[in-house]
Amino acid sequence: MVNIKENTDFSQKIPVRGTDLKSVVEDLLDSLSAKQKLVLSSRFGIGNGEPKTLEAIGKSLNITRERVRQIEGDAVKALKKSEKIKNLGDLVACVNDVVQENGGIIKAGKIAKETYSKYSGKEEFSAQEARLLEIVFLMTGIKKMRANREVEDSWAHNDFDKKYFKAAVDELEMIFDAGKKVLTAEEVLKKMDNSQFSQKFPRRKPEHILSFLEVSKKFGQNVFGDWGKARWPLIRPRGVREKATLVLMKKGKPLHFREISRLIEEMKLSEKKVHPQTVHNELIRDSRFVLVGRGTYALREWGFEEGTVRDVIVNLLRSAGGFLKREKLYEEVLGKRKVKKATIAVNLANKKVFEKKGDGYQLKRS
Repeated sequence: MVNIKENTDFSQKIPVRGTDLKSVVEDLLDSLSAKQKLVLSSRFGIGNGEPKTLEAIGKSLNITRERVRQIEGDAVKALKKSEKIKNLGDLVACVNDVVQENGGIIKAGKIAKETYSKYSGKEEFSAQEARLLEIVFLMTGIKKMRANREVEDSWAHNDFDKKYFKAAVDELEMIFDAGKKVLTAEEVLKKMDNSQFSQKFPRRKPEHILSFLEVSKKFGQNVFGDWGKARWPLIRPRGVREKATLVLMKKGKPLHFREISRLIEEMKLSEKKVHPQTVHNELIRDSRFVLVGRGTYALREWGFEEGTVRDVIVNLLRSAGGFLKREKLYEEVLGKRKVKKATIAVNLANKKVFEKKGDGYQLKRS
């Protein structure tokens, strides 16, 4: 498996710069005419205020929105021809490197974060700095891809390989459809390594796949970082049952319904107050959950069974041909019910149902 962290570290390629991003971009904007600078600054919210629409800018300047669009386009062309664009050399190289390392396309929010981090050496950046970077992106030759039914808001190289992207998305969709379960990033990458896609595209990289997962609207990531189909309840849980399933899967063990309700809130799976009794009422009616102790629930897929401890012991003995050694019997019961060993012992003491034989137990013969 390729080390993701190692392959996504661009800091060795791009030296960290101390030049203030604001100063660099504002110096570039000074090469524009007054009207071009005003329009571009207003569109991107540079200076004071939020980004404005074409219509809002047109009203303030008493011109049509189409005229505003023309001025904006002319301003971008002028910036690309400006001598001052040379001052963006390292920053432009950083942007192009980030996009390239992500497979030629990257989600809008991610490109700003990664570019700023590699350029300034800082992880945190302001909304104003994000807007300044958008102007820089226009200078690099990458293009903005507006969100549609297939992809999120993204930036891509002009020579972005759409066939490569589509092939990866198709393969990812087949992987999720076949397994029908959420996967960690590492699990996704491992399955892609063993797929036909990896043979067809040997140039693939882990960061490409992760970027495609983020860009495509077919996939989503839940609060625990697991990936799956965007429409799956375990990716975007709505009801209490789906949220409880996520909590149990994360903890990997049976939990009391009060603990489940607390964790749903703690893990920020719900913005509203989660009442323990509501959780209990929902889970007890759903066959995906098994009541394995007093108020304690487990996922049925873990192998837990309903019924009393006596019922579980009877079923286990019947499945084993009528006899099980003591240690094996205890182990099997504890694998299906969350009870104390003393509770198992009390049930086995029922001589009307069970009888001791050597180092184990069997069902009492009629």
